[in-house]
Amino acid sequence: MLIRNARIVTLDGANRVLDSGVVQVCGDGSIGFVGADAPALNGETVIDAQGKLLMPALINCHTHLYSTLARGLALSGRPAANFRQILQKLWWRLDSALDAEDIYYGALAGLMDSAKAGVGTLFDHHSSPNACCGSLDILERAFREVGLRGLLCYETSDRNGPAKAAEAIAENIRFMEKAGRDDGTIGATFGLHASFTLSDRTMRRCVEAGRALGSGFHIHVAEDNCDVKHARARFGKSPVQRLCDLGVLGDKTIAAHCVHVSAADMARLARRGVNVVHNPQSNCNNAVGIADVPALLRRSVLVGLGSDGYSPRMWEEFIAACHVQKLRSGDARAGAGEAYALALLNNREIVRKMWGWELGRIERGARADLMLVDYHPPTPLCGENLFGHMLFGIAHAAVDSLMVNGQFVVQNHRCVAVDEAAVAERAAARARKLWQRL
Repeated sequence: MLIRNARIVTLDGANRVLDSGVVQVCGDGSIGFVGADAPALNGETVIDAQGKLLMPALINCHTHLYSTLARGLALSGRPAANFRQILQKLWWRLDSALDAEDIYYGALAGLMDSAKAGVGTLFDHHSSPNACCGSLDILERAFREVGLRGLLCYETSDRNGPAKAAEAIAENIRFMEKAGRDDGTIGATFGLHASFTLSDRTMRRCVEAGRALGSGFHIHVAEDNCDVKHARARFGKSPVQRLCDLGVLGDKTIAAHCVHVSAADMARLARRGVNVVHNPQSNCNNAVGIADVPALLRRSVLVGLGSDGYSPRMWEEFIAACHVQKLRSGDARAGAGEAYALALLNNREIVRKMWGWELGRIERGARADLMLVDYHPPTPLCGENLFGHMLFGIAHAAVDSLMVNGQFVVQNHRCVAVDEAAVAERAAARARKLWQRL
């Protein structure tokens, strides 16, 4: 397949912007030729981009697809006043009420929204304590039906008792043993909730199982100060130090949030090569604080960007990542470079480390995860001013098409393989029953 007449933002080593170029998508889902004009290739399907912007698909390095069914939910009683109350009043009640159909339709709806926002890859962190066994298979089914890449895990926690923790461990092991056996678009890692809901005994069991499988972990770290207070009161150390001592943190570990981390913690994260994922909109919504992303980056911590289930639109996280650093520092110069690095460069590096796939750039040999955007710039666009166009233009433009592994997932603003209206109707019916159970 040839995509012609596209304005190409390559995000390659030279950060080229081609005003009108051609990209070849090979049959194996990789990118072939990239340039101003293509050689004669017989039998190739030709797609006319009509001047739209072609760029790599976006990546969400931390989300919770089950949160889709909480959209618009209003709980009775006093509103939650702090993070622990938010967990207890909303999320832990919601995930305990999920059944298999809820998991499936919530995932389908969330993945459709993500695809239409240009997101080709999601790292999902799932929890459904009363529908644990086989839940990751249900998520895999939804990913495959929509056509997106997924790195999946199940959230292990002691908050529901030892039997539920054992089920969670078994679900992680079972899925990791089967994942990635075909086209490699679905991967697995080992899910953990957070230090303050996990005993040493349970985490040691997880580390032992993870090491046997060659897996990393996906865990919330110091999202709220309650995590820090718990670790210091119970174990005499920070959550980061505790997780380091137990062997959880390494170069294939996702540490989501890291809002309340000290300079010593940042040094530990850097030494272990941990992948930190910033989730600015969720952190603002939960009033837990703002991660000091510039300080993490200065210490050579690889920091990526996620949504924590707050929104399927990663461009919104990109904008928020820029703005919250200005507010945190009181410096109007802050945030721009960090947001650009997190969303477009570091997320693809995290994917490479965790999974081995080459995503997030348009050059020969990379995977053909691409999006066409309805953006016709009113001012000159080049590699040097790309950030400004992204912040003030591209982030607000509609996604016309999305391709993952060389296959169209979205075309003409619509999902290709799923009936959007039917899925939305069924998801709403499931949400109504779920809310009644709450």
